Amino acid sequence: MPKMIFANAKNSDMFYATSASAHDPFFYLDDGRKKYIFLDHRELGVFKEKNKNVEIEAVLLDPLLSDAMKDKNKTTLSNKLALLLLKKYKLVGKKILVPTSFPLDMADFLRTKGVKIFPQSSFFPERTRKTKVEVEYVRENIRRLCKAFDRIEEILKQSKIRNNEIRYKNKALTSESLKYEIELVLMREGLNDIEGMIVSCGAQAAMPHHSGTGILRPNETIICDIFPESKVNHYFSDMTRTYVKGTPSAEVRKMYAAVLEAQEKALLAIRPGKSGREIYQLCVDIFLKRGFHAGDRGFMHSTGHGLGIDIHEDPYLNNYSEDLLEEGNIFSIEPGLYYPEFGGVRIEDLTVVTKNGSENLTKHHKKYIIA
Repeated sequence: MPKMIFANAKNSDMFYATSASAHDPFFYLDDGRKKYIFLDHRELGVFKEKNKNVEIEAVLLDPLLSDAMKDKNKTTLSNKLALLLLKKYKLVGKKILVPTSFPLDMADFLRTKGVKIFPQSSFFPERTRKTKVEVEYVRENIRRLCKAFDRIEEILKQSKIRNNEIRYKNKALTSESLKYEIELVLMREGLNDIEGMIVSCGAQAAMPHHSGTGILRPNETIICDIFPESKVNHYFSDMTRTYVKGTPSAEVRKMYAAVLEAQEKALLAIRPGKSGREIYQLCVDIFLKRGFHAGDRGFMHSTGHGLGIDIHEDPYLNNYSEDLLEEGNIFSIEPGLYYPEFGGVRIEDLTVVTKNGSENLTKHHKKYIIA
């Protein structure tokens, strides 16, 4: 079925379809027989040099723009060009699939000209089934990300506890200063923290999406959740570890043991055909059995989310998920427990579904107490 995208390369569907790097919006068209990308003279040479997809024909946009400018409709040049392309490839009157990010004004204009526009939320459903190349991208990205956690642990080990502060190089260690050290590692490893990391402590750590600010305290949980994009392959990685510098409370020890058990059993349960809801419920059952809660306190979020060109994509592992796991799916397994009076605990690994089970792509230890 014909498909059209109008977006720049930051749009994940466009990047998936073309691997192009154009900063300005451009057109991708699949007429059901062949795939086309339309670029101006600034971008065409770069695309042809880097393109490895022989299925895509790159077309110079400039002559088509001249024709589109002759259109007398009172609308944008982009809208005129969209209509011109659909006429050129004899697609007017046919059902055209577009992503939900497709410009509304363009869709409205095309419909007035007899084009049948159908937005589709899962525009490339095959994106959920990662190829061997994509799996290796994520494996390499997470390997590089682990070096940031090595640095976190190194700093915490070198730090001293003084007056209810973690002192590093004679200064109080803060969320901001630790993030700075992490950023240096990410830059060296070719990773880009475009979404913003989490380094939160104490009561802040009990709020799953609190980015963290201020002094990091001893004997309290410190959640470090880092999810950068690779500058090389443009796929994400995602990893969380929880640390305690000093001595954790008895309640934190119980929380950590429960989260670790939930994660380990969830990882073992993954295989093709399982539902996202099943994996989520497995974690819930473990927490409830151990005397914790699930819902608006305790375990307050999903067990995991798919990951690839986007940091969050299908499949999802939550109470509402109807996704059935398939070979090639990559997603996080990140159960957690959150109580303001004790802090928060979360452990996150990335896993890929294999033919008969799964493989954990995150090769990093889960020792959380740092003396």
